Amino acid sequence: MRLKRHIAEHRVRRMKLRAKAQTPAPVIPQPRVLTTNTQLTAPTMLPEDPRRQSRRVPVAAEFTVKKLGGFGFQLRAFDLSIGGCRIELIEMVDSGERVIVRLPALEPLGAEVTWVDGANAGLHFQRPLHPAVFDQLMRRFTSCAA
Repeated sequence: MRLKRHIAEHRVRRMKLRAKAQTPAPVIPQPRVLTTNTQLTAPTMLPEDPRRQSRRVPVAAEFTVKKLGGFGFQLRAFDLSIGGCRIELIEMVDSGERVIVRLPALEPLGAEVTWVDGANAGLHFQRPLHPAVFDQLMRRFTSCAA
């Protein structure tokens, strides 16, 4: 009986998320793409948020994201930090769900969905990116955009 109630509550939560995802999303300004190969500076980063452990940098890239036991999808990323990223969803996920993220030319990273807002989600990497690897990714995204 308890299991049936839990399953029913889970289904209701999913239906609410889908209904929320189908409502028109607020217009999100397009992320600025870095245009130089120089070191990242404060003006190219998003404003500091006291809840975040690392600064976010806007990117225009696609990452492969795969739910555990599911299919992988190429998803648009809006920003990236050493500790996580914000992506646009194709398939609904729940907060707390585990996923695997594949960044260009890197090994797959384990991540957890920390928040879901309509068709966007925030992912927190289980192991943060090394700062040198993060800088290399930013240079790669910059050279691809040029």
